[in-house]
Amino acid sequence: MKIFFDHQTFSQQNYGGISRYFCELIAGINQFRNKHQAHLSLLVSNNVYLKEKGLPTLPFFPSQPFARTQPYLYQINKAFNQVEMRTRSYDIFHATYYEPYFLKFIRKRPVVITVHDLIHEKYHTVFPELAADHQVMTWKKEIIYHATAIIAISENTKRDLLAYYDIPPERVRVIHHGSSVSVDETQSEPVSEVPYLLFVGNRGMYKNFLPFIQAVAPLLLAHQIRVMCAGGGPFSPEEEAVIRQLNLHDLVEQQPIDDASLRRLYRQALGFVFPSLYEGFGIPVLEAFACGCPCLLSNRSSLPEVAGEAALYFDPENRDSIHHAIGLFLNNPALRLELARQGNLQLQQFSWDRTVRETLDLYQSLQ
Repeated sequence: MKIFFDHQTFSQQNYGGISRYFCELIAGINQFRNKHQAHLSLLVSNNVYLKEKGLPTLPFFPSQPFARTQPYLYQINKAFNQVEMRTRSYDIFHATYYEPYFLKFIRKRPVVITVHDLIHEKYHTVFPELAADHQVMTWKKEIIYHATAIIAISENTKRDLLAYYDIPPERVRVIHHGSSVSVDETQSEPVSEVPYLLFVGNRGMYKNFLPFIQAVAPLLLAHQIRVMCAGGGPFSPEEEAVIRQLNLHDLVEQQPIDDASLRRLYRQALGFVFPSLYEGFGIPVLEAFACGCPCLLSNRSSLPEVAGEAALYFDPENRDSIHHAIGLFLNNPALRLELARQGNLQLQQFSWDRTVRETLDLYQSLQ
């Protein structure tokens, strides 16, 4: 069985959860080359996970700002896909994002789409940035109604998908993600000499960073605990202003990351905090579990589904709830140890190998 993956997410991300997912899936399928072959139709990309997984591509002006080169990179890869869709043999088409440009080229072959979340549908009236990206919702609607099968990355995402789109439930298969951080790679490391809570990734909009900081500011000052922001880019002027106003300029910091530094940050943190209003899955939760890092999570969307009993939860829109949970966590070392132990057990329910097997089962059901 030959599966054709298109360029989209690798033309839109140099790093990020969606491109990591597809790299893991493609590389995993190609471990079964005697039976299955995954082809990634990609000419140029600077995505960091491709080299890691041995997926060939050419660099595209890597020293230039991504925002400047990305529109050209996208069009080059899209044209390359259109040529390959006409000339290559394949059995299944798996789109890596929502632009439905390919529908006129696939010649009635089965189409699979992975829906990662319904964030645009749920929050476009709340966050103007999402409303401005209205094209994504238009594209997504078209491809969802044309897809032969839809992968939802959590039961929560499936429920949301069925709530917003009039599609039969049997067309949607829930297939969870895994973690790219291996337990075998994790070595025991002491908590950092400067204790911190870890916040990973983007901080804007529904990620709820500033309301979280405002809720925990008294605790950070009282305990002299830092919040380390891993990735997500430098602080915005608004973030800088709030941090200064709260007198937290010495306690809240940001640093760029790669996989090695991210593992170290998880291992040495007091805990991982995820105050997001909405997540389709939440790969950082599994990363924290794999590194023995106890988790403090929003009680929304997919996060309780992924973490189960292995996290301390709070209401992300209630400052008292956030403050109480973080205070309980900071004052209870035994609780932190128990959450780390439970996290290791919960992690065993998820793996990329399982993701690959279940996805191949779905493909075979379409033949």
